[in-house]
Amino acid sequence: MKNKLSLCKQFLASNFSNIFFLLSPLATFLVVEILEYGGSDSKCLWPNQLAFWANILFYYGIFLLFRAVTGRPRFTIVFLNFVFLIFGICNHYSIQIRNEPIVPWDLYAAGTAAEALNGFQWTVPLEIIICSIACLIWWVLTVKFLRFPKQKLRTRAGSLGLSAVMLTGFVLFASVGSGNFYISAWRQVTANRKNGMALNFAINMDTLFVEAPTDYSKENASTILSSVSKEDETASANNVQPNIIAVMDETFADLSILGDLGLENTDDVMPFVHSLSGQPNTITGQLVVPAFGGGTCNSEYEFLTSNSYAFFKSGSYPMLQYVHNNTESMASVLKQQGYNTIGMHPYYGSGWARNKAYPLMGFDKFLDIDSFDDATTKYLRRYVSDESSFNKVIDLYNQNKKQSDNPLFLFNVTIQNHCGYDTVYDNFPENVDFQFDSLYPYTKQYLSLIQESDKQIKNLVDYFSKVDEPTIIVLFGDHMPYIENSFYNHLTRGSSKTTSEIELDQHTVPFFIWANYDIDTSDYANIGRISANYLGPVTMKVAGAKLSDYEEYVYSLMEKYPVISASGCINSKGIYVPLDMAASDLHDYKIVQYQYVFDNADKILSQAGSGSGSGSK
Repeated sequence: MKNKLSLCKQFLASNFSNIFFLLSPLATFLVVEILEYGGSDSKCLWPNQLAFWANILFYYGIFLLFRAVTGRPRFTIVFLNFVFLIFGICNHYSIQIRNEPIVPWDLYAAGTAAEALNGFQWTVPLEIIICSIACLIWWVLTVKFLRFPKQKLRTRAGSLGLSAVMLTGFVLFASVGSGNFYISAWRQVTANRKNGMALNFAINMDTLFVEAPTDYSKENASTILSSVSKEDETASANNVQPNIIAVMDETFADLSILGDLGLENTDDVMPFVHSLSGQPNTITGQLVVPAFGGGTCNSEYEFLTSNSYAFFKSGSYPMLQYVHNNTESMASVLKQQGYNTIGMHPYYGSGWARNKAYPLMGFDKFLDIDSFDDATTKYLRRYVSDESSFNKVIDLYNQNKKQSDNPLFLFNVTIQNHCGYDTVYDNFPENVDFQFDSLYPYTKQYLSLIQESDKQIKNLVDYFSKVDEPTIIVLFGDHMPYIENSFYNHLTRGSSKTTSEIELDQHTVPFFIWANYDIDTSDYANIGRISANYLGPVTMKVAGAKLSDYEEYVYSLMEKYPVISASGCINSKGIYVPLDMAASDLHDYKIVQYQYVFDNADKILSQAGSGSGSGSK
């Protein structure tokens, strides 16, 4: 027995470095998964799960590949462990901030994310501290105590061959064998925890390459478009082309649709917007948007293009990923009808690549933060206020009036209410009090911001109510805020709605269309809740503008499915329908949208109104 123990000790002593190397991929895998540990959802941590072994193939394959290429085992351990630690930490914060793990298409949005998070007040949770210390100890042990012989060519070749086998197996698991794992395009956090970050990331790689719908062809798409009867749209009832001021107000949402806010020192944080309901020449309703807590560009993309985010993978950014050449949008269609078109955002123009996408979508100009005068611009917290943003809208309207006979289409994406809400600012008093507000400081700041936005929206409407030129204002929010999850739980506690219905509510924001002249609102008296892909066509109908063939087709769907969303659909009877159950009814829409997004290189976009650009107002 003593001899056996002695031999065992000798073996361990002589092979300590190799054993340590073989443990490093496993340790790295555990660190990454512990950083996003999801309790019972973390199936990938258990050896009796196929996902565990798929991830093991990846980590061991990468470590062996790196050792074979560099010939430096110690460097391989430290470097790869460090890289995956950083990736795991980023993934942890991604889930905390936007309830989405890191997925392949996030590479398109890295710059925007960095800008959006500039100044964000970070907290370092215990799991990050523990994992970081553990990795630091691992690196010290590696550098101080491990000794490897010079890697011979035969050894490196063996490592390379074994790595190739392992990585090939991993790729087969992620592609051919993906049906053995949990796949949910719309619940990526759960998928990430069940599959493991590496495997889930690989499974999602196919989303970078969009497949055409079954039975897709350009001829089929044209047939579908031509099936929609065209209305006589020679002009609006008053034979005018009104100015159209569109405002997507950052994080402007009505949390009271989820439950009682328990307000104490005020009855309502958006009294003016709520007061518009039932007013003449006004349409009010609720808008289902694709974003929650972030992903602003997806809401504006739906509004401008009439495309539905329901046909893209969760977490993708179509405006970033797919707008690389001329793209039909509300701006381009109105431009052909004689409108001057301006896009505006009082922050960095590179955010969501607006400075590149907007010109391709038909905007004559795009104005960002550089177009604002620091001497006269008012900031709330660290962002341009809605007051200054709306004053800029008024200035641009007056400039257009003086310099051109053409009507104006202006799309303003505001910034005032952007997250985070974790810092108290001297330049912004938080005036809203509500029950338990000390437990929810993020929510207190957010509701105070919404109260301020409501005041400035009133001022904007009041100004245009006094101008002579016919003008329409359409305003909507882009998503609900990133605030305490516990407050959302507080609001929905005791709700009789299903989880899916609550999720749809969390993707719902207010909207209104208001005009300073007489418009026919009879068709929209009971508009209720619609999805954002319909709001552009509805606005153009109200304005008497001509819709493109594509917009006309999308508008025709609203009667049957007023809400088409990745979070679910609502049919004409007001009944919630899961997206997969509505898929057959929406298949034609998916075909036509695919053509407009991915297969329009040799197609002249059908844009209405080429003969109506007289510029009459």
